[in-house]
Amino acid sequence: MPLSSSLSPLNRDFRDYLLRRLETQGRRQRFRGESRDEFEVWQTQARETLARTLRMPDELDALELVREPVSTGAQPWDWGHMDDSVHVERLCYTTFPGVRASAFLLVPAGATANTPAMLCPPGHGRGMNQVLFEHGAYRHYPFELARRGFVAMVPEHLSFGERVPSHFGEHGYYTGVAQLLGFTMYGVYIRELMRAVDVLASLPETDATQIGCYGLSLGGSTTLLLSALDLRIRAVGISGFLTSFRSTFIDVGHCVCGNVQDLALEFEHIDIASLIAPRPLVVESGRGDTGFPVDAATATVAELKKRYALFDREDRLAHDVFDGGHEISGHMAYGWFDRWLKE
Repeated sequence: MPLSSSLSPLNRDFRDYLLRRLETQGRRQRFRGESRDEFEVWQTQARETLARTLRMPDELDALELVREPVSTGAQPWDWGHMDDSVHVERLCYTTFPGVRASAFLLVPAGATANTPAMLCPPGHGRGMNQVLFEHGAYRHYPFELARRGFVAMVPEHLSFGERVPSHFGEHGYYTGVAQLLGFTMYGVYIRELMRAVDVLASLPETDATQIGCYGLSLGGSTTLLLSALDLRIRAVGISGFLTSFRSTFIDVGHCVCGNVQDLALEFEHIDIASLIAPRPLVVESGRGDTGFPVDAATATVAELKKRYALFDREDRLAHDVFDGGHEISGHMAYGWFDRWLKE
C-alpha cells in the first residue's frame, strides 16, 4: 500500500516536504544532452559519481579461491529438481582483508574452456541456499542457466544467509556500522560482487569476455549497480527492481538496508540504468508486484530506450511484463542470454 494512503494530514507534512526536496534537488546527474558523444562523456562522469556515492571499501585482499564439490545428501534443502546435467560446488574466496565470502558454483556437465558465465546475486531473504533450493520466487533459475550451458555463480551477500551476524541481529547491524565507518552496505555488496566477477573470470571453464548478471529484488538492485560500474558485465537481467526511487523507496515501505545516502539526490533508476547502455539489458516486471509497480517500470524502460537509440541499438533492450508477482520470470531472459553471451 502506498504510504500516502495511510498518512493523516499532520503526518503527511514531512512526507510532502521530502517530495518537494526530491523534486527540486534530486537527480542531479541526469543526462541533459542530445548526442551520442555527449552521452558517452556523461556516462564516464556519472559512473565516477555513482562509485563515490556508494562509498565502496577500497581495500581488497589478493584473490584466494577454494572449490569443493557439494554432497547432495549433506544439504538441508530440496534437491528434487536436480539431475546429472549440472555439477554443484561450494566456493570460498577472499574479498576484503581478512574477509572470506561463500558462493555456490553450478557447472554444466562436460563444460570446457570458454563457457559463458552468469552471476546470480540473491535477493533480500535467506541467501544463496534459498535461491538455489527453495521452491518459490527464484524458480531455481541458476540451475536453468546451467542447464542451458552457462557456468552460474550464486554468491552470498554479507548479512544474509550464511553470513548473518546472528549474535547482533540481521543485516540492520552491518548497515548501521557501515555508515558509522564511512561506507555503505551497498558499497560492500558491489565491491564483493566485483570480486565475484574476478572469480568467474579466473575459472578455467569460463570465457572472461562473456559474463552476464541476472538477479531478483535486492539481486536486481545489485545487478543494476554492478552492471552500471563494471564493464566486464556483458549482458544484464534485472528482475523485480527497475522502476524509480519515487515509486518504491519513497512511496512504498522497504527495508532501510536498501537505502544509500544521497543516491536519489544524484540519480534516478533511469540514470543508473543508462550507464549500462548499449550493453544488452532485459527487465522483468510482474503485473502483481506491488513493491515495484509495473507502470513505473514501463515508464523507465521507455525513457531508457531513448538512450539505446543513441547507439541505434534498441534491439539490446527488452521488457518482459508478465502475469506474476515479485519473482523471476525467465520467459525472455533465458533466450536473451543465449543470444548475447553465446556469440
